[in-house]
Amino acid sequence: MKAVRVPKSEAEQVRKLAEKLGVKDKSRRITAFGDYVEIPIVDGAEKFFEGYTIVEQKNPVFSKKKNLKEVLKGKVPEELIPTNYKVIGDIVIVKLDEKAKKYAKAIGEALMQINPCKAVWCDFGRFGMKRKPKMELIAGEGSVTEHKENGCRFRLDVTKVMFSLGNQAERMRVARLVEDGEIVVDMFAGIGYFSIPIAVHSKAKRIYAIEINPDSYHFLLKNMRLNGVENIIPILGDSQFVTPEGVADRVVMGHIYCHDYLYTAIRALRGEGIIHYHESTPEAVIDRPIRRVKKACGKMGKKCEILNFKKVKNYSPGVYHVVVDARVY
Repeated sequence: MKAVRVPKSEAEQVRKLAEKLGVKDKSRRITAFGDYVEIPIVDGAEKFFEGYTIVEQKNPVFSKKKNLKEVLKGKVPEELIPTNYKVIGDIVIVKLDEKAKKYAKAIGEALMQINPCKAVWCDFGRFGMKRKPKMELIAGEGSVTEHKENGCRFRLDVTKVMFSLGNQAERMRVARLVEDGEIVVDMFAGIGYFSIPIAVHSKAKRIYAIEINPDSYHFLLKNMRLNGVENIIPILGDSQFVTPEGVADRVVMGHIYCHDYLYTAIRALRGEGIIHYHESTPEAVIDRPIRRVKKACGKMGKKCEILNFKKVKNYSPGVYHVVVDARVY
């Protein structure tokens, strides 16, 4: 677990920078050792603190948060109290068991007490290729927020577009892989999940950001301005039909149900290049994404080399969100 070691005289300045960039690890406390302070940061954020010493904390001090069960004791049956939730900007999102819905107001108010925020929304899932969320307000007010991570700013409305915190490391991983002067096609751009970090953290020549959901596209345009990036070309439409052909050095397929779009991705490459293909995969057929990539390449008269295959996160019991990095030639 990484931390920035700085002189005490500079600690406040560096702390504010880490929070502004959205890279401060809130699960750990800032600690002091003699004349120095260690400010915890998330993995991959080291590049923002050049000139300072980055240390690996062997015995980190974790922040003690108020316990949701303690706050709700006597108000909600213990077995119905949610064990996890996510914080996006200044909004909390939680999933509730069917039996827990009758206690939604109490749970929402408790979550606002534990997490300084303006609203709590209950998440009922995302639907269709447009990944439109179904949400219900259970405490506070407001649905538009600004989330910061990895030095990027994302404006969004949680009732209209999705945002997956579990993909944070993957977004930065891909951004770091992009080489100077590359042309990238992001086939399922959303509000700029991959396109914005690539534009901010690489020297890509051009990024085609394609999005089918008008609400997501609206926020993509806002986030381009918010982050001051000028090398993104936004395209509203179904990437099956509007993806430019023969232009890309790299194609990002960040939708977990997009295997029917593999042929479009291959056609987007200019002769050869890299495809990052995502899929939701049961453990019993964990190699299915690799087989699909190879099959699509074969049908297109191409060869492919699997450069990397990794789990992004757990999607559901026995099901993983995985990504395949493939060089197509």
